[in-house]
Amino acid sequence: METLPTAVGRKRAQAAQATRPFVEPVITIAAKAIVAWAASCLAASVLATSALAAEFPKFAYHEIDKVGNLMGQTSLVDIDRDGKLDWIAGCSHGDLWWFRYEAPDRWVRHRIGTKVGTEVGGIAFDVDGDGLVDQVSGSTWFRNPGNATATEWPRFANGAITNSHDNVLADVDGDGKPEVVMMQDTAGLYWYKIPADPTKPWQSHRVGPAIHGGIGPRGVADLDGDGDADIARSTGWFENADGKGTRWVWHDNLGPRHGGRFPDTTKSWIVDLDGDGRNDLVLCDAEVTPGEGRIDWYRNEDGRGGRWTRHPIAAGKGDLHTLFVGDFNGDGVPDVFSGEGPLGGTGPGGKRRWFLWEGVRQKEQGNITVRFREHLILEGPECHEGVAADVDGDGDLDICSKPWNGNLHVYLRNLLVESQPKPSP
Repeated sequence: METLPTAVGRKRAQAAQATRPFVEPVITIAAKAIVAWAASCLAASVLATSALAAEFPKFAYHEIDKVGNLMGQTSLVDIDRDGKLDWIAGCSHGDLWWFRYEAPDRWVRHRIGTKVGTEVGGIAFDVDGDGLVDQVSGSTWFRNPGNATATEWPRFANGAITNSHDNVLADVDGDGKPEVVMMQDTAGLYWYKIPADPTKPWQSHRVGPAIHGGIGPRGVADLDGDGDADIARSTGWFENADGKGTRWVWHDNLGPRHGGRFPDTTKSWIVDLDGDGRNDLVLCDAEVTPGEGRIDWYRNEDGRGGRWTRHPIAAGKGDLHTLFVGDFNGDGVPDVFSGEGPLGGTGPGGKRRWFLWEGVRQKEQGNITVRFREHLILEGPECHEGVAADVDGDGDLDICSKPWNGNLHVYLRNLLVESQPKPSP
């Protein structure tokens, strides 16, 4: 085990606050599993945090496994109902695994199945309402058999688009049940209603045209303050005009992101970043060459998604093919995690860098805004579709990720709680 030195962790607020997801919750058992999931490297170079940082938690590096290639479909969920979060990842149109957490350096691999109907997109939640976490991978889904350690899972086709880049869980039609929003650049942007018998074809609803990637991992939530789920898609957003997901209005008012082979591809996260009760938006550039990646947050000025102000978080980064927003240091303010992925990094010799930007709320001219302090928490392996949750159950957010090109699965254990002074006897 390697300890990645950053500054000493500050006192956390409360354990519940540390794991609270900064997203609008979806009110179903299945969706609550995803909220928990959201809230919820190699011989890496040892690096100190930014000079701006006063205190920030350390992270311990652990290897989960070495298996696979061209992987996505990442989740942290409790597969076997033992109270511990497990890691899911799978190959493009190939094998899909879950890794049972037993200790920081001990994860046991189990195969869920194969021939997944997706490229990158996938999400784990309770599809059939039996209280067990299943897996949706684009046009296929896998039912958790209950004895998940002993057998592969039954596989079902759902009729959704294949080769999807993004799969996002949300209550799109306002019925209190989860739907899955999927995007693939040539097929389009769709959402799928799950029937009472999910082994039957899922009902397809087209939202509009697509780009390569831009709605995941948390780009579906209320942007105009009317209580229903809208969809952020990199350069603009689709308004759920009737609240039922059958009529959508495109608002092209966020501005362009980048060019290249996959123009304007981003990772997206809807969140009330400044605490004013209105959902804002965080975007980072994916599928860009080193030095071109930037990450920004967009303040929802009118609370209706009609006027946005862009605030830079960082620029000059590599391919930021990961995004997670949550409170990593327990101060009650969302922080932002991302890491450099397959198209290149900005470290020495192209090493990939993993960043945490510490959110600090400040009052400026009578308004609350958010500034960010950059922390470099790891340098070395490729970071792709990373996620965060309280893996070890100690009340702070840990990180799991893996590459696109390669097979190394990584667990970064947040040492915030361990670093607190022990009470006197």
